[in-house]
Amino acid sequence: MKWLDGVLVFGVAVGCVGVVSGLRWLPEHARGGQIAAAHPELLPPPVSTTSEGFTLEVPLDHFSRSKAFPLRYFVDKSCWDPEDGPIFVEMGGEAPAEGAHCGSLHQTHKALAVAVEHRFYGDSIPFGDRSVANLKYLTVEQNLADTKAVIEAIQANLTQKRVVMNFGGSYSGATAAFFRIAYPDVTHGTSSSSGVVNAILNFTEFDELVATAIDRPVPGCAARLREVTAAFERAFARGDAGKATAKKAMGASNLIGTPFGDTDFWYMQADGAAMLDQYGHKKELCTALALPYAKGHPSDTDLISTFAAAIKQFWGAGFGSTCFYDSECLKDLTKLDMSRSWRWQKCTELAYLQPGYSHSLRHAGLSLENLVAQCTHVFGAPAIPPNCGTDKTNARYGGATPSSSKIIFLDYSDDPWQMASVRHQLSAEMPYCYTECNGCGHCGSGVPANVTHCSDMEAMYIGKWIAEARQSLKAEKE
Repeated sequence: MKWLDGVLVFGVAVGCVGVVSGLRWLPEHARGGQIAAAHPELLPPPVSTTSEGFTLEVPLDHFSRSKAFPLRYFVDKSCWDPEDGPIFVEMGGEAPAEGAHCGSLHQTHKALAVAVEHRFYGDSIPFGDRSVANLKYLTVEQNLADTKAVIEAIQANLTQKRVVMNFGGSYSGATAAFFRIAYPDVTHGTSSSSGVVNAILNFTEFDELVATAIDRPVPGCAARLREVTAAFERAFARGDAGKATAKKAMGASNLIGTPFGDTDFWYMQADGAAMLDQYGHKKELCTALALPYAKGHPSDTDLISTFAAAIKQFWGAGFGSTCFYDSECLKDLTKLDMSRSWRWQKCTELAYLQPGYSHSLRHAGLSLENLVAQCTHVFGAPAIPPNCGTDKTNARYGGATPSSSKIIFLDYSDDPWQMASVRHQLSAEMPYCYTECNGCGHCGSGVPANVTHCSDMEAMYIGKWIAEARQSLKAEKE
């Protein structure tokens, strides 16, 4: 046990950190290949000796009497001014937290770096139980209340109340905005990078954006990806033997003969390609897709084998067999993979389900009905609300047009997730900045170092809101 400025917590020294804004890490199932090896900026950085881990006891249910569990969070004081420095809070995402880190924005404002681990991820799984009965407490609302509890615990042990700014990217970019909406008296401003605030059930816009992005600047890449999908479809049309051959080629033998193995396969096949655009590497995708055409019109075998080799090279040999794309693994409570938690959130509140459609990049038979049935297969029909809970989520937080203040939204031209963001400036107090370039991906991955207009705007607003909040806190004391 140790004390953090008077707060009794249980702590260990930890490493690996998140960032305050900008890049979010590659998902855990995509860290085994060439992209991760060549681009360390897409991975959690090396262990930081200045990041410390702690736990805070929080209720399983913040809104009724319930037992408590230890929630993990991290603190880095290395550039903090203990007299007047603000608190910068990195929202927990759909993966284990990787520590807190003092970055350039912290240094500018002499801020305390805090990173909160999302409940049901990492070491913050309540009682080690991810049964459906316990997963009902894995909600956006409970996560926001956890974050509030951590901030209040830190504030309570300081000599004066500090300015708080919240940051996040992707899903945590959405929750950063949601936190400002839910608790405007706890945080004074928010930066949401690629924040997917709009919970979309039938997210066909995702593929539409990928198709547009990969055909810039040279058309033809989307057509080649459709040809690869068609080659896999023809393999599936040959029956069980053809399906097995296709799945083995993609390293997904685990999906042979399982109830939702076909649905899992089509999701994985589409995701392997789309993620290359998402993370700023569409050029590598398009180069790989062109290889079979070097000597004329390729056979289906050529198309499948070249695509499979590229996906394994980019994301790792085990990409196709990960729990993320395996419904039977997601059902298995003995598995420690975090994918079960994220699938629960998608199935019950957020969706972002990406079905195929006529002339889409992915298999048209990957229907919305199949994707929802996959949810009921993993968690049981009674657990899945209508429309995967998206109506309730958007009613609570505003969807694509949230109502709040002092939130800056950042989006990027090649990122397909921008279609679930706000898409434009909502008011003078909710600015929006869009970075457009060839290869500008999710949370700023692929953005050239000399393209800084949005990061500059973010820094300007953060500074402005900190100054305004300090004046307001000063006035409260007088």
